Amino acid sequence: MSIKHADVTPLGGWPHLPLSERVIDKLCDILYATDEIRDLIRVEHHGDDRMTQVDETVRRVYDEVNELMKRIVD
Repeated sequence: MSIKHADVTPLGGWPHLPLSERVIDKLCDILYATDEIRDLIRVEHHGDDRMTQVDETVRRVYDEVNELMKRIVD
């Protein structure tokens, strides 16, 4: 049994969904992950300047991904 190229979707996606919906799904994963990272830092932050910088960068990533999602949805 051979698998046709059209039957295989990179990263285990759903080929029957429109590209925009698949992209939004992955962007949601990023938003969820960045939110979890920020929660971890808030709960366990002990004055570590490196984690403060990570938190700031992750917040910017969250904001940028959120803006991307708005552009795709609108």
